Amino acid sequence: MYPEQFFHVIRQKIKKEWSLAFCTAFCIGLLIHLYRLTNHLLTWDSVYNFYDSQNVIHLGRCFLTLSCGIGSYYDLQWVNGLLSLVYLSLTAVCLTELFSLQRRASIVLLAGIIVSFPSVASTFAYMYTADGYFLAQLTAALAVLLTLNYKKGFLAGIVLLAFSYGSYQAYISFAVMLILTWSIMQLIRETLSAKELLSRYWLRFLFMGGGGTALYLVCNKILTALEGVSVSDYNGIATMSLPDGTKLISAVKNCIVDFVYFFFGPLDRMNFYKLLNAALFVLLAILFLWVVRRQKLLRRPGSLLMILFCLAAMPFVCSMIYFLSPQVRYYMLMYAGFSLIYMLPVLLCDASAPCKAALPDENAAEWNSASAQKSVGDRLLTSLPLSWCCVILTALTVFNFALIDNISYLYMTTSNEKTFQLVSRMTDRIEQLDDFKSAKKLCVIGHFEDYDTISFNLPPAMAGIRDSYIISEQAHFSAMMDTYFGLTLESCSDEEKKEIRASELFSEMDCWPAAGSVRQYNDTVVIRIE
Repeated sequence: MYPEQFFHVIRQKIKKEWSLAFCTAFCIGLLIHLYRLTNHLLTWDSVYNFYDSQNVIHLGRCFLTLSCGIGSYYDLQWVNGLLSLVYLSLTAVCLTELFSLQRRASIVLLAGIIVSFPSVASTFAYMYTADGYFLAQLTAALAVLLTLNYKKGFLAGIVLLAFSYGSYQAYISFAVMLILTWSIMQLIRETLSAKELLSRYWLRFLFMGGGGTALYLVCNKILTALEGVSVSDYNGIATMSLPDGTKLISAVKNCIVDFVYFFFGPLDRMNFYKLLNAALFVLLAILFLWVVRRQKLLRRPGSLLMILFCLAAMPFVCSMIYFLSPQVRYYMLMYAGFSLIYMLPVLLCDASAPCKAALPDENAAEWNSASAQKSVGDRLLTSLPLSWCCVILTALTVFNFALIDNISYLYMTTSNEKTFQLVSRMTDRIEQLDDFKSAKKLCVIGHFEDYDTISFNLPPAMAGIRDSYIISEQAHFSAMMDTYFGLTLESCSDEEKKEIRASELFSEMDCWPAAGSVRQYNDTVVIRIE
């Protein structure tokens, strides 16, 4: 088969819904994130990752070097950004197929949520690894889709989920949220009963999830042994285990607090983000009551209880790593699962009302006849207010997410400008020292006041974003001076730092930016910030 024939066959198999989902997600994503994709903006981690193989097996990400290797190991904002948008667009295609969406408005809004959700901008703050992370999200979605669509698809799902785990573990929440959301849609559509759902599909998902987890753990164990590294204690990775009674209660509490804080915290401030979230939950409550009435769920208590179970499980699934490690700290990068909650209004409307355009011609008359038999009140309730509310609220949410993303990029720009100017002044001071030619090491003692700020308190809190200097540690300054100012100085050891702290020279030094805040101690340049 010639290449043109091959691509012709492939093109014929692509559904128009897939094309719409991909093109919409890519175009909206490009519009929202174009500034980030065309500007080299750093975070405190980026200063180490101008070029890095992403071989971070000690963090449990044993396949990240493979997923990031597609776009090279350089911090290429344009290349990595475009690859990320392609992966996100393909994820939108997976969700369109998973939820059997046919309405154009539903597909467009779902694609908008996927590419605008704040976890995307937060991940783009770490552009050097963003493509690898979004490939992990795509493979998690593919694992669920293949497990669902093919009887033995869970075998491929096991491999894909293990790869997702090994690229970024947090997307397991996204995969489980997809399963819960899909289950709700099937029960509402009456495609499956609760018994059929559990016996036929959840059993497959269980095999896929358990097998994928086991395969990931085995691969990670083998690779850590081959490289002779131990698992890091960063963010509770080394302490992961099944919870006992006390840890279980603590995990439940943390999940509930995180869930409430994500949508409404901090509680002493009000903004458009929180107002939209409040409207979201009011609309979801009304939609749920409408679905119960329209689909006669009270006559199907098994399905109703299953739907309630799936909804109640969502806050705990979104932050499920708390159940494995009480020391974990959730960042915005880890909250992709929350995006499914913003999709619920559109999905509920889409699932509980037939799509006239999707019906064959011979069924269109029957559909119109059935619609005519409805009461005027029911038609007004279903056709106008709720549908319009879902569309308008979701569109406003996408617009607000786009604003949040670009506000984040604005703060990244200002913090980068401040930091580059700071390091430029420090480098200039160092090069003016009398014994500068003999300097080999750098010792930075102290921190700026907000050095421990992990995320600037935007609504919601965005990891990777600061409103002040992006660097704070000695290794940060050393790496940035080397990469961006051509000044190569090794970081001094902790023992050497203790010796300098105890020296008379240090006691006589002033704090930055005073003239005496940069001095030389033997072959070590000392900067005092405290």
